[in-house]
Amino acid sequence: MKPFLPNLQQESVASIPMHLGLILMAAETSPEVEMLVQSFSAYGFQLTLVPDGETALASSQDIKPDLIFLDVTLPGLSGFNTCLRLKELDETKNIPVIFVTAPSDTVSSVKGFSVGAVDYVTKPFQLEEVIARITTHLKIRNLQVLLEEIINNLQEEVAERKRAEEALQESMLMVQQANERMRSDLDAAARVQQALLPEILPAIPGVAFAWTYRPCSELGGDSLNVFQLDSDHVGLYVLDVSGHGVSASLLSVTLSRVLIPRRDPSCLFIKSNGTPGTDILASPTEIASRLNRMFPMTEDGRQYFTLIYGILNVRNGLFRYTCAGHPPPLYLGPNQPVIQGEIGNVPIGLFEDSQYDEGTIQLQPGGRLYLYSDGVLEAKDPSRDFFGETRLQETLKATQPSPLQDSVDSTVKAVLDWTGNNQAQDDLSILSFEWTS
Repeated sequence: MKPFLPNLQQESVASIPMHLGLILMAAETSPEVEMLVQSFSAYGFQLTLVPDGETALASSQDIKPDLIFLDVTLPGLSGFNTCLRLKELDETKNIPVIFVTAPSDTVSSVKGFSVGAVDYVTKPFQLEEVIARITTHLKIRNLQVLLEEIINNLQEEVAERKRAEEALQESMLMVQQANERMRSDLDAAARVQQALLPEILPAIPGVAFAWTYRPCSELGGDSLNVFQLDSDHVGLYVLDVSGHGVSASLLSVTLSRVLIPRRDPSCLFIKSNGTPGTDILASPTEIASRLNRMFPMTEDGRQYFTLIYGILNVRNGLFRYTCAGHPPPLYLGPNQPVIQGEIGNVPIGLFEDSQYDEGTIQLQPGGRLYLYSDGVLEAKDPSRDFFGETRLQETLKATQPSPLQDSVDSTVKAVLDWTGNNQAQDDLSILSFEWTS
């Protein structure tokens, strides 16, 4: 469309830009009509003159005028019927039509409005009046076109927004489904990890065992186990894989599988002498060294683990152990202060040639030994203070009169209470035994 028209009554003809609008006029040629054509051109309008209604119908679809003038007395197809036909066509139905009528022809004026015209002018033409009416209706037409464009743009924007919302909803549904699958997979993995924990503790006269494990998320990096090696010895370990989540859990599960005692050559805990029935137990330091060779640290330097592994002689109460970067064991004898075991060497996997030392603790009848992960010591209260070694020893001493499992459970509760929100900040593992022989 052309731009809005100026107030032509207040401007000189010379100052009006050309082609302010394209006008189609259907009227028989006459001096008066020719004068109007010349005047329109002088005012900046482009006018196409056709002699009858049929030609007007054809031309209007070709040139797409901004406004149509129709004489009501056209030869052949009358002006009224021409207007009706124009309003039936999609290409021309919105083009404003002005009828040209005889003076005082009220009937024609009323009929013109009924067939879709927007205005009328009378003969003889009053040029200023005709220009004023053209200007008004072209402005209205321009506003209509602009409004239609705005509406179309809004409709497109609404449609685009609706498509975006549908796409977002579809994406959210896909994310929800992915989360549900992930949750299901995590639950399944947690069940696998839980199944590797000691469900049934060894039933050995003179020895009581207790343990607890609280992962900080669905999947934990800690693992523990207690198992009978032979009639006189029990193996125990607690390990803590660096990091959290799936990668730590996968290594923890792998280690739990590797550390299952088996009666075959692949068993870590048994050394063969080559003579049937004379196999001997691998020492705790040998176990640590084997694991160090089997599980070197990953290239990113983040996948290693700490370990405490020990062998309890159930006949004499001697506990032999090695600590590989793990918190040392705590021994609590009857009516004695808590004794901390020897602090161990570097974690498993950090260095290819790591050497591990062996420590021993001689339990007295009624003595208790506690193995635990660093999640117990490093639990923080709201002020960011650690639970710490001293508080752990005080808790164990306070719970000494309780049964062993109650002592372990009370210790974990004390750690969780310390955090202020009853949430484990790291995996919590405690494995304990009491030698009563």
